[in-house]
Amino acid sequence: MVEIKKVSTGAKPFILERRKAKLVFTDTEYEGLEIMAKLDVSVSVFLELQALARTEEPAELKAAFKKFGDEILLSWNMEDENGDSIKANSEGFLSLPPVVATEILKAWSEAVGGTGED
Repeated sequence: MVEIKKVSTGAKPFILERRKAKLVFTDTEYEGLEIMAKLDVSVSVFLELQALARTEEPAELKAAFKKFGDEILLSWNMEDENGDSIKANSEGFLSLPPVVATEILKAWSEAVGGTGED
């Protein structure tokens, strides 16, 4: 049950702080890869990404990877084979091999569905 109270002027609002996740890849061929990503996204972004990621349509998969790069990915320590930094955005995410991009999305999805333990 929700208790209803009258709020007086100057009441302090509840501040919703959005969490971030550090995805650390260990015991895989991507060992050493570390990614900072938004853990708490809007329901709209979450549902849209989930719907797009469940398809096999190339255009919708591209949209899912682009959305991840634009709205969830914050930073990473990834470089290409020439030692050049890969941008942590949709452009950089779309430049990855499909298997790498898929593993990153999988790791993020597992973190979002986790218990919130650090």
